[in-house]
Amino acid sequence: MEFTCLECGKQFDNKRSFHAHLKAHALTIGDYYVKHYNKKDLYTGEKLAFKSYDRYFRDDFNSHRNFKLWIDESPREDVKTYIQAKAQEKFELKEIKVSPPNLYYDLCNMANIADYKKIWGSYASFLDDIGVENYFKSNLPKDFWKYDYSTIPLFTDTREKTPLKFKDSVTNKLDFGDYTARGDLYTKTFVDRKSQDDFRQTFGKDIERFRREMDRCVQFGSYMFVVAETTIDKLETDNKTSKFKSNLGYLWHNIRSLIIDYPENIQIIFAHNRSGAKKIIPRILYHGDKLWNVDLQYFINDRTNVLDKRKTRISS
Repeated sequence: MEFTCLECGKQFDNKRSFHAHLKAHALTIGDYYVKHYNKKDLYTGEKLAFKSYDRYFRDDFNSHRNFKLWIDESPREDVKTYIQAKAQEKFELKEIKVSPPNLYYDLCNMANIADYKKIWGSYASFLDDIGVENYFKSNLPKDFWKYDYSTIPLFTDTREKTPLKFKDSVTNKLDFGDYTARGDLYTKTFVDRKSQDDFRQTFGKDIERFRREMDRCVQFGSYMFVVAETTIDKLETDNKTSKFKSNLGYLWHNIRSLIIDYPENIQIIFAHNRSGAKKIIPRILYHGDKLWNVDLQYFINDRTNVLDKRKTRISS
């Protein structure tokens, strides 16, 4: 790919040498692209801020909030054309053949399932239009929130450092995960509990170890629910003041990749805190494989009626 400097006409055969050349014109990379391409936020009409080369040519809004307001206030056909094109571009780039959970859309700052339902009438119709298989097509079991499942028989992995205390739990070494159901309730469904710090480490520097764990999970025909004792917002807020900051961009990238690489074997659940994790884990394991085709986080968000779909308050 060739790059031609719009200041002097000189040509370069790679982006790196071209960007280095911009110093000769006393221009930063951002100043150059804003000057010559002058992209505007589709909602406000303001200049699009330069954050990186890829983002400048990929994004059309200065914030996700502007994007959501544009969806709500613009002509429906314009919105439909735009979000369908963006979804198809993303799915083709990542070779996505099976519908991801709502969390994936949120982590990509894309339109989400609620938006697709609003524009297409149903999420299934949207997926039909872009040619992607609808994997999460089951509804939440009607009794999911109805009963107290805290007494169901469970196995707790021997390596669980700070195990949750359940009324009928037996310690046993598991091949993967921290918890699974015992007896007739066992359906090859596992839960991997993560404190906030463990979550940051697992999906940061320890991502390859976790991928090996997921490979074993797939090998045994099992399903993994990762239950985090935090929320996305809390992670981002706490990371700003943490003494040991994580590269959250890298972490979210790894989670998006896991969702795409193991589309039929993993879900990430944000349980808000330890109390929320203790409540949701027995519910997951009681219903087991009936939840494999249920976008559980989507229904959790829907139940708690939180405007920001990234927050989850199971403990309240």
